[in-house]
Amino acid sequence: MILIKNIKVYSPEYIGIKDVLVVNDKIGLIEDEIELDKYKKEIKIIDGKNKSLIPGFIDNHIHITGGGGEGSFKTRVPEIILSKLTEVGITTVIGLLGTDSLTRSVEDLLAKAKALKEEGLSVYVHTGSYGYPSITITESVKKDILYIQEIIGVKIALSDHRS
Repeated sequence: MILIKNIKVYSPEYIGIKDVLVVNDKIGLIEDEIELDKYKKEIKIIDGKNKSLIPGFIDNHIHITGGGGEGSFKTRVPEIILSKLTEVGITTVIGLLGTDSLTRSVEDLLAKAKALKEEGLSVYVHTGSYGYPSITITESVKKDILYIQEIIGVKIALSDHRS
């Protein structure tokens, strides 16, 4: 357990300076003051003075396997690393392919999603890409969404000049 003392809490509105008890990686209690003196040896205490606690942000459109590539191989952007997300408070992402569905694949996207999940992020992905018909893992958008837990939708760019 972790007890964070005297931290400014946004939930998402500001609710004041509080104590926050974290149990099994989940917020278990938020109160003006939490006293657990008899459990001091089992609890890590963090001084939250002059710090803020906010809900995690959701990035609902991110190229977790990298973007770019449209201008040539040298314009490819590398895949994201966990610290680049968590440093800015992002705790949930929805990954998708960009314009490059030739050198990047939905399989790579899913593998990267699973890797980020193993590191503690909440991750979902869209199957498909800019082109039509959509590229998929199972040869079917419906089956990708039904059978692959991380896949929650499909990416397709109907009105984009590149599709």
